[in-house]
This record gives sequence, C-alpha cells and structure tokens, in this order.
Amino acid sequence: MTLFGFFAAANRWLSEPSRQALMTRLALLYALLFISTTVLVTFLTPGILNGERGIIGADFLAFYTASDMTLQGRALEAYDFESFDAALQGRAPSEALGMMWQYPPVMFLVIAPLALMPYKLGYCLWMLLTASVYAFAVKRLTEDVAPDRAVLFRALALVLAAPFCVGVMINGQVSLLTAALLMLAVYKPKTDWWVAGLAAGFLTIKPQLGLLVPLVFILAGAWRAFIVAALVGITIHAISVLVYGPESLAAFFAAVTRLQTDVVGLGLRTPPKSMTTVFGQVRDWGLSGDVAMNLQYISAVMVFGLGGWVWWRHAQDEAQSLYLAALVCTGAILVTPYAYAYEMAVLAPAAIWLALCANRFRVHAPLIFTGFWLILVLRRFLPRDFILQAPFWITLVAFCLLIFGAFGRKIAIADSRC
Repeated sequence: MTLFGFFAAANRWLSEPSRQALMTRLALLYALLFISTTVLVTFLTPGILNGERGIIGADFLAFYTASDMTLQGRALEAYDFESFDAALQGRAPSEALGMMWQYPPVMFLVIAPLALMPYKLGYCLWMLLTASVYAFAVKRLTEDVAPDRAVLFRALALVLAAPFCVGVMINGQVSLLTAALLMLAVYKPKTDWWVAGLAAGFLTIKPQLGLLVPLVFILAGAWRAFIVAALVGITIHAISVLVYGPESLAAFFAAVTRLQTDVVGLGLRTPPKSMTTVFGQVRDWGLSGDVAMNLQYISAVMVFGLGGWVWWRHAQDEAQSLYLAALVCTGAILVTPYAYAYEMAVLAPAAIWLALCANRFRVHAPLIFTGFWLILVLRRFLPRDFILQAPFWITLVAFCLLIFGAFGRKIAIADSRC
C-alpha cells in the first residue's frame, strides 16, 4: 500500500460516525483528565515549585508577580529584567525562569487584582475567566454555521479540549483572552462594528497580534469599527499613562527594544523553540538572527498579500465571515516573529471552518484533526520535534488550507450549517 493509500484508508476509517464519536469522547476525556490532574497537583503541591524546574501555573508566575509589584507601587520595575527576575526568584527560586515583562502599561490595570488573592487561587480564577471569554468568542463564531445546539456544543467542547487550549490553561498564559479579542475583532467587523471595535481596541494589550486588523477593517469598509477601536485603544492607554506616568511608555519601549535585541541575538530569554513562525523555525535550524528576520519579513509580506487579496475578494460576503476570520487569526501568528505555541488558540476558527464549512477539505477533516491532535499531544515527548517546529508547521498548513479553499467555486458549502 502506498503512503497516499494508507492516509486515504485511515481517513475513511476515521470518518465513520461511530469512530468519530469515540474519538470525540477520547479527546474530551484526555482534556478533562489533564486539567483535573493539574488542578489537583496545584492545590496538593506545597508551595508553587513542582520539582526542580517546574512551576505551578508556569507563565502565570509572571502575571502574578507583576500584579504584586503593581500593588506595591513598583509597577515600572517589572520592565527592568534584574528587578523583575529578583521578584520572581523571591517567589519561586529556580534557574529556569528567564521571564521578561514586555506588555504595555495598560496591562498593569488588567492584572492588578490577581495579587489580592493567594497565588494558586489566582491562577485557577485567571484561567477560568480567560477560558470563559474564549468560549464566548468561539460560540459567537460558531453559532451562525452550527445552529443545531448539539453540533454547536460538540464544536465548542472539542475546541476547548484541543491541545492548543489545554496547553494554555496549564501554561497560565493570557492567550485565551487575546485570542478571543482577535476573533471578535475580525468577525463581521462591518455589521457588528461595535463588538469588533471594542475587541480590537482592547487587543492593544498585546499589539503584535493585531497587525492584520487595520487591513481587515479597511478592506471590509468597517470604518465605524476602526473609529471605535482607535478611541478605545487611545482611551485605555491614556488612562494607564495617567496612572503610571508618561515614563511608563518610555520603560515599555525600552523593554520592547531589549526583547527585540534578544530575539534577533542569542535568544537567551526568548529561545526559538516552539514558535509558530518562519523566524523561529529558521533560528532553530541554527541560522543567524538577521537571516531569520529577513525570511520572516518575506513570509509576513506573503501572508499580508494573500490574506489581503482573499479579504478584498470576499469582504462584502457575510456568508464567508467565519472563513475570513479564520484566515486573519491564523495569519496573525505567522506575521509576527515573536509568537509561541500558546498563541495557537487563535486557530479555533480555522478548525471550525474546516470541520463544518470547507468545500474542498472537509472530507479530510477527521484525518487532519487526528494528525494535528496527536502531534501536539506527543511533541513534548519527542526530541526537538524531529527538527521541525510542530506549532509552526501546523499553523502554516492551516493557513495554506484556508488560502487554497478560496480557489474553490464556493468557499463554504451551501447546506443547513454554512
């Protein structure tokens, strides 16, 4: 049997309704066990260190520490690596931290309440709240193409149980919130301009994820969303400047400059491992930062060009709203060089479109999803992702499927769900 024949047979086997139901239950069971085990370990482990290198909540330590510094009136010290590292070490002594703080000053307002509660409670509440916002965004994007409640619930459950979401919950990152904001910002921006504008404005807490949003608003003619986004963004950042002073912006930009230097340089605090970009893959192969960055610029121009072309063709067709949102969300973590695997939560619209609406590739969805699921679950047990960065290649394949989907006679299937 040829390799193509093997994959075809595997896809037919996985396409059986009974096996799809079984795979769904297994995926949900895996996610439930993983998250429940994490919660148990969180509260049963003395302190927040879990072994020599493990930390309960992982990256949440950075948010909690910055929150504590904010409440102490030392917020801007978080931008200084030595001061921030000393604060981190005071809470979790470990040689494996290397965390940096490079969020805009407005982020201090978002995280300030975290340190008002114990660390572990704050971690669980942080993930519950961000996951709830994410679930709301996914539901909003899905309900138009899956009006049947059973289909909607199944799609929502599978997205939340996907490794790219479970990984964020374990990692303690802010990615579920920022992914939700990006999804809401680019879904029907002309029609639901108020929601899109608000989401885009608040997305400026992590501006590198919103590089494609202005282009989307322009191509869609979503000028009201553009204005709302600008007003919201200006307002929240102005408030942060009033609270923390204009020197907070200088400290932020200095931190971004140091981050960029480290990313392009030795990558001591920003290793290329597990990035979703050409830059990360090329750096992981050992090429210089300058070469990797030039290749990243080329790939970003290609994503901007292809994504902009598809949006220009279909921006006025509201029936393609899910597809267009999926295209932008997937492209968002390809165009910025600094994006790690935890940003893959933005792939949810692409997964939903492929499962419910894809004209060309829907028949292959069971095999694609199973393959991606296994890769993301098993990659942590494999040496260096077999020299290939799984997060990057999965994101790239998803983007290519979306682009190739635009060449079909119709992007979406004209059935009861799309």
